[in-house]
Amino acid sequence: MRVNVEITAASNGQFANLFLCYTEPETENEKKVQLKFHDFTDLHDFTNDTSSLGFDFFLISAIVYGIDDLFSREKYSFNGWTREFEIQFPVNDIDVWTPTADSLNEALTFLTGDYWSVSFSSLNTRIYVERGNRIRSLIPQYDFGDYEFASLFSGGLDSLIGVIDELTNLTNDKKGILISHSDGAHAGPKIDQERILPKLESNFQNSITHLSLRVGLSNTDQDGNKIERDSNQRSRSILFLGIATYIVNIIPNINTLLLPENGTISLNHPLTPSRSSSLSTRTTHPYFIEKIQEVLRQTGISVHINNPYYSKTKGEMVFECLNQAVLTELFPESASCGKRGHTAHWDIKNAKQCGVCMPCIYRSASLHKLYLDNEVYG
Repeated sequence: MRVNVEITAASNGQFANLFLCYTEPETENEKKVQLKFHDFTDLHDFTNDTSSLGFDFFLISAIVYGIDDLFSREKYSFNGWTREFEIQFPVNDIDVWTPTADSLNEALTFLTGDYWSVSFSSLNTRIYVERGNRIRSLIPQYDFGDYEFASLFSGGLDSLIGVIDELTNLTNDKKGILISHSDGAHAGPKIDQERILPKLESNFQNSITHLSLRVGLSNTDQDGNKIERDSNQRSRSILFLGIATYIVNIIPNINTLLLPENGTISLNHPLTPSRSSSLSTRTTHPYFIEKIQEVLRQTGISVHINNPYYSKTKGEMVFECLNQAVLTELFPESASCGKRGHTAHWDIKNAKQCGVCMPCIYRSASLHKLYLDNEVYG
């Protein structure tokens, strides 16, 4: 499947209109679906940047996320699972990005289980225009020297523990940046983040800056036809990394991006033959992270992705959390389930998590380590 990127110039206060365009194989009809960037102003207030290599990587990652979500495996794969994508990414510096094509192909192929063929073109369209009539006194002001760490913040248990540990270790008057992504079509993570964040801020006052971006497809194509999504969400991790790299790349005194995830789920051992190969998710697998790190090295983006829990089980993360009181208070607000939204056969449909998928089993076992395994599962 060849996917073309069409961008119309940004208007006042808006991110440019970006469309994913393709030819429907069965009908030969030309289709295009908008990839929407909501609340980009919040990120731009922090970075004041749309021309760096970090921004390029963010835009690449968002397009990957959109493509992965747009083409359902049932309809567009040649074997019931694997799809083929050919895409040319628009970037500010084509000469820097072109040598990364092989590494990026490997990273994406490993991550999604599809075949990717990527190339690059020059981004010649104005991608964002700041609204001209903003009241300057209401625009947030940031002092990069205030920040001591930057971490992904997903709303999951591992992410929560990682953030608690970093906030507990802050030196006087320093802050941490928590970086999130949400998508209106997959609302669970945003709800988790919104439940946890106020309680985190109550426990660690004046210590948190939360930067979040909504990126997701329109529900319909240009003719108003409802799109069929692929619900696997595997590429969410590269979009997460893209948003975070864009932010961290602009901060002079921070070059490490924290990705808190227990090593067992990162490796995601195939526990049965049916879950081998591409059927096991690889969203934080060490090989995928290393391939992304290789892409960043090749471009000269000086952001180091670090998972400080790569050698820990989820139970060790829970047991060794540096602030057990805060963890005990907040863990019920987090979620780990890999089957959220598939509640048709749940006994308790208003539960937050199923209790039988592998992430839920790991969660239950880890909480049992502190005798906290008392949650209601679906």
